[in-house]
Amino acid sequence: MGSTFTRIGTRERSPHPGGGHGGASCAPAFQIAANPATIQTLLRGADAGTRERLARAIQQRHGNAAVQRLLAPAATLPVQRWAVGLPAATTDCGRVVSYLDANSPHRASSGWAKTSVRFSWGGSPAYSESDGVITATVSGPTVTKTVSVDMPGWAPTDPAMSQAWGAMSGTLRAHETRHEVIATEWEATLTARLSGLSLTVGDRKLTTFNAAVQSEWNAWLAEHQAAQTAIDPFTAILDCSGGEPEAEAEEAPGVEGETAAPEG
Repeated sequence: MGSTFTRIGTRERSPHPGGGHGGASCAPAFQIAANPATIQTLLRGADAGTRERLARAIQQRHGNAAVQRLLAPAATLPVQRWAVGLPAATTDCGRVVSYLDANSPHRASSGWAKTSVRFSWGGSPAYSESDGVITATVSGPTVTKTVSVDMPGWAPTDPAMSQAWGAMSGTLRAHETRHEVIATEWEATLTARLSGLSLTVGDRKLTTFNAAVQSEWNAWLAEHQAAQTAIDPFTAILDCSGGEPEAEAEEAPGVEGETAAPEG
C-alpha cells in the first residue's frame, strides 16, 4: 500500500484594530469559477452554512436548475470534522486561530486539517518464459483508492464570523477537492500502468513477484506525490477585519507515506 498526506498549516497575522467585532464586514461573497465536478464535491463536503452560501451564489449566477443538477444524488466523499470547542458567539479571529493552533488534532504538523490518500494494488502473477528468461505480468490487476478529509467543524452565530468562517472553510475545501481530483486521475494512471506492467524476474516465487511489482509501484507513488505537492503551499484567509486579512490557513507540501506489502 502507499499513502500520501496533505496537511494544513496555520499562521496568524497581527490583529487589525477593531477587526472581527460587532458589525465588521467580512470576506466577499463566494466567486464561483470552478468546473461542475469540483463545485459538486465542494457542496457535498461542506458544512451546512457553507453549502447554503455556495448554493445561493450558484443560484444567483446560474439559476435554480444549476443548483438542482449539482445537488443531484451521487457517490460523494464524506468529510470528517473535528469539533471546534469555541463559543458560537466568538467574534475575534485571533482567538479562533489561537484555538485551532492549540487544539487541532493535526497540530503536530501545525495543521488545522488533513487530507489522506492511500492506494493499494492487487493481482496474481502470470508468467511466460523464453530462452530461460522469465517474464511476469499482473493477472486481474486491481487498484484501490482510499481518501479521507478531516477539517475543523464549527457553527459561529455572529454574522461577521459566520461569513468569514464559511468563506475560509469553503476555500479550503475547494483546495482539498483539487487533491481529490489528482488522486482520481492517478487511480486511472496506476490502473493502466499495473495492467501493462511486464517485468523480468529471476524465479517464479510469489515473494519475488511481489517485490518486483512493489518496486515499480513505489516509484509511481512518488510521481503521484509530486503531483500533489505541486499545488502546495496553499493559503485560505480567515478575514473578519473588514477587508484586512487577520489570519491565514496555509497548506504545507504533502508528506509521502510509508508503503507496505500489497494485499491479495
